[in-house]
Amino acid sequence: MILLAHIASIPLLLIGLLVVYHVARPQKSPADTSNRINKIRLIWFALTREDWLSRRIEWLRFDEMFNVRGIK
Repeated sequence: MILLAHIASIPLLLIGLLVVYHVARPQKSPADTSNRINKIRLIWFALTREDWLSRRIEWLRFDEMFNVRGIK
């Protein structure tokens, strides 16, 4: 049972590593360290204020299948 839980958590681990990589990777010019801080703030904002974002970004209001099919 524990092995199954470890296997099931691999996709979450990979997503976390992908996020960490994109925040920590070298910045391309003209970006600097403050851009890295802004990335972290943007991730935190997206995770904690989805209601605010969904009121301002239209495609976040719809189910994903509606977005794929272009139905409003």
